[in-house]
Amino acid sequence: MVVMISFRTLRVELGTAGPGLTSTSPEEQRRTYKCCCRSQCDAYYYYVKLTCSLPPLQPTQILRVQIPHNVSFELDRTRPDLLSEEQQRKFVQDVQLAQAPEIIFILSPIPFIPIPLYLPHSSSPVLLSSISVDEGVLLPEGVLPGLSLSGPTPQQEEQDPRLLELEQDPPNWREHTPPDTLKDLSKKETKRQEVINELFATEHAHVRMLSVLQTVFWKPLEREELMTATELATIFPSLDEIIDMHYAFYEHLKKLRQHNFIVKAIGTTLLNRFGGTEGEWFQKLTSRFCSHQTWALEQLKMRQKKDPRFNSFILEAESRPQCRRLQLKDIIPTEMQRLTKYPLLLENIAKCTEDTLEKESIQQSAECCRKILNHVNEEVKQMENLLTLKDYQRRLDTSGLKPSNELYLEYKYLDLAQRRMIYEGPLTWRVTKEKTLEVQCVLLGDLLVLLQKQDDKMVLKCQSKSNIAVQEGKQMLSPIIKLDSAFLREVATDRKAFYVIFTWDSGAQIYELVAQSVGERKNWTDVIKMAVDELKKTGPPSDLKRGNSILTGGNPYSPTT
Repeated sequence: MVVMISFRTLRVELGTAGPGLTSTSPEEQRRTYKCCCRSQCDAYYYYVKLTCSLPPLQPTQILRVQIPHNVSFELDRTRPDLLSEEQQRKFVQDVQLAQAPEIIFILSPIPFIPIPLYLPHSSSPVLLSSISVDEGVLLPEGVLPGLSLSGPTPQQEEQDPRLLELEQDPPNWREHTPPDTLKDLSKKETKRQEVINELFATEHAHVRMLSVLQTVFWKPLEREELMTATELATIFPSLDEIIDMHYAFYEHLKKLRQHNFIVKAIGTTLLNRFGGTEGEWFQKLTSRFCSHQTWALEQLKMRQKKDPRFNSFILEAESRPQCRRLQLKDIIPTEMQRLTKYPLLLENIAKCTEDTLEKESIQQSAECCRKILNHVNEEVKQMENLLTLKDYQRRLDTSGLKPSNELYLEYKYLDLAQRRMIYEGPLTWRVTKEKTLEVQCVLLGDLLVLLQKQDDKMVLKCQSKSNIAVQEGKQMLSPIIKLDSAFLREVATDRKAFYVIFTWDSGAQIYELVAQSVGERKNWTDVIKMAVDELKKTGPPSDLKRGNSILTGGNPYSPTT
């Protein structure tokens, strides 16, 4: 028999197993099937095939169990989606094999006693609220191997039904396409199908790896209380939503292969994923996830060094077969790596496509992918710049500004992390012909800062062009140059050097800076000119807060705090 758990209430209907679950209305089936594909809800809904020797039962016998409001709310806004009968049967078998947390009711003449029902991923028991038959009983523990009424085991709780399919290698189109059909394909069309198959297979592998990140690391870390929910949400931002998006895309690609594994039109599917509002949402979530990965890897590395229990957990998790010999530091960057592959795959499909309209749709999708990738790269760069500034700020020493009382008063509380970094790198500062300093030059939105590395500190230090110590005036060079009164000149005798001329109340000051190569000198002069021109157009910043679109507030455990 088949137990079906339906929409709104956990309505359990018992009937004979057939080609499909047809004892409910199509609308109920759509909602039931759809929720199985949603990570927020799939823990509450299962199809379980029973092999017990039981007397025949009437399909009309029903048990009703009240479910949490947040679940019904999520289902109310879920878009219905039909599954094929073949997919229904496969889902039943997969859940049975995985021994997922089943909700099994067997109606019998034994008087019914209300028993707390533990739903998967639920922290508290839910009592049976009503029953439409006079008598019934819950299946006693031990009737079927691996079942328990006391709640799901940790291993069951981690299991995502989607992983059951994803753990298997996807079918290759050549192996399932009839030989006669293969012979009729042109060389160009055969190449097209090969690239589409590569897109499908690599999307399959990517969804599997993201699910491993969730089920092998995130959920167990939270369950074992090794990290808080807030910490995990910062380490793996928007992971649930990203998995859902990639899985939905994978399912749409899979549907295109249902006819002899030959994909005729794919342009609309690609545009629906990467274009329009769906593409914008995809861009937003992937930007958030990818921009945090450098910080996340550093936090995990530090936690492993400091916490032996945490380190043991990570090593044990990485040794599990689902990780396929990959470490956590190798799995986290997979989303960024996936984004870099989409434009090339789509361009290769377009090159092999004959139909003009179809080709245009695919090329448009490839262009959307490039825009998404460029945006994500920029967000990653902004976050890395921010982390660099925070590190410099932590090590900043402004005591070297004291010889200039004016500079010291203005910059002793300088906060680099509250500004936007445009560029940075090592330069040589020729203070005089006899005196040179190696500095780390940092170009901010309104300042050019020359930092000296001394042990673990980043020092801001005034320099004198004279052998005689002076307190103020033209002989004292500030390590901070204001861009709103600066301009550049070439050095005729050195192609790797350039002058930055800075005017202030005490007169003009000339800085001779030397790059490591001619190309690097050009990079520096270009970015400084661009920053100066931008500052002239927009004026000084109204506030000193960094203009970073990926920042989030109120979270003490965050790369931005």
